[in-house]
Amino acid sequence: MTVTQHNSLVHDRAGAFDRYASLLSRTGYGEFRASPDGYLIDGDRALATILGCAEVGELAGISLVDEVFLNPIDGDALLENQNDDGLSEWTTRRWKRRDRSPITVRVAVVARVDAGRVVVLEGIVDDVTERQRRDEPLRRTERLASIGTTLAGVAHELNNPLAAIIGFAQLLLKRPLVADDHVALEAINHEALRSANVIRNLLAMCRRKDGERRVATNVNDIVGYIARTRRYALETAGIACRVDLDPSLPLIRGDRAQLEQVVLNLVRNAEQALLPGLVAKRPAPAWIHVRTRSDDSSVIIDVEDNGPGIDDSEASRMWDAFWTTKEEGEGTGVGLCVAHSIVVDHGGTITLEKSGTRGAKFVIRLPITPLADATAPWGQASRALDVLVVEAAAEDGAFVERFLTSRGHAVICAGTPEAAVTLASHTSFDVILCDAHLRLRDGTSVAAAIRAASGDAGSRMVLATSPDIGAELHAMSIDNAVTATRPYDVEELGRLIEGD
Repeated sequence: MTVTQHNSLVHDRAGAFDRYASLLSRTGYGEFRASPDGYLIDGDRALATILGCAEVGELAGISLVDEVFLNPIDGDALLENQNDDGLSEWTTRRWKRRDRSPITVRVAVVARVDAGRVVVLEGIVDDVTERQRRDEPLRRTERLASIGTTLAGVAHELNNPLAAIIGFAQLLLKRPLVADDHVALEAINHEALRSANVIRNLLAMCRRKDGERRVATNVNDIVGYIARTRRYALETAGIACRVDLDPSLPLIRGDRAQLEQVVLNLVRNAEQALLPGLVAKRPAPAWIHVRTRSDDSSVIIDVEDNGPGIDDSEASRMWDAFWTTKEEGEGTGVGLCVAHSIVVDHGGTITLEKSGTRGAKFVIRLPITPLADATAPWGQASRALDVLVVEAAAEDGAFVERFLTSRGHAVICAGTPEAAVTLASHTSFDVILCDAHLRLRDGTSVAAAIRAASGDAGSRMVLATSPDIGAELHAMSIDNAVTATRPYDVEELGRLIEGD
């Protein structure tokens, strides 16, 4: 090879290297070299940017294990599992910038070996923090969609017995009762409604529900009720509970039972963070502070504690369904996810904010509702109606018949789906309340068969359903149909039947 050829080859290789380096820099990937024990020797501008260094020179001497990897165990594994077989597979790890803020990166490393000994580690790094943040809503939607069908089946099985409990409790509450009996029935009704809403709220993680009953709601009443019900348990555990309520708080338009679930979930989370079992992390004395306030557009609820708080590395995942830091059997991991879904569905926001203590502070903002937009209290039926009831469960049919009769309506309960179709073909009804899940022997929807048999699209069709995914679609396929969700709320059912 002549000198000229040699110089040309060197020039070509240098040019190829420069083009490769230029291409790599445009991808945003960071490059580094590190000693076998994990100390950075040097790196490029992209890596300095990823780690939050002002100058490339600041990279030299940084320990990958102690100063870069959020979990030092991941750094140790990186050093221990290297060979000279080429670039390792991409692995996703949590790193921390120089200001200690967490980031997510993909990293691949190759070990350069001389005489059987690792002399240097060379790696490339891709910062995927922003990409993961953008993709997270889609991944969360996919995860929730996958559990929707299972939850719908569970909800249907649990809602049937709860419907009878709630229905008869609400009917009995309308009778004159001695004080003790009235208090007991109120407790039965309230706790059964809350149980039913746990089911509904699980489903709310999977889809937005437009049929919730929203009325003018005083948030102070909600916070006060939850504080009273939890006070004994908190004081028994040695946790002080302070409640500050703004007496001039405006009303919001909301579902009281759902909002109770939000406040309860946050108080329970704070309580569990302060339990004696966490004595090593627990301050003394332990306290939870719940307060209400407002600004020009929102009613605000603060739930703060002085527990161990939530690590930055966990904050990004705390809204995920079934993700929890608690020991197995101590938590389901749905509390914060349910709270987030309910608040967002009410047009509000829920955020984790920096606390004046080391603990956690959740801030809920709910939009203030003009009084004219709030649902008015339910009055008496304005006229008597002829109602056909077709329920799969005898208990539901008995409750509905008793309730509607007490409102002055004429009610016929069909014993079988076939009998209901026959009745509809011979008699006109103002309203038909039909279990949306019922089918005739040939698989035809009973509601659709009744509508066809009656030949009267003007009669009001109310489809009774558990809160599953297909009910609204079924209602849309039948003229003049609406849905009523079990367990029934008697006021909501009355409005749907009477068309108010």
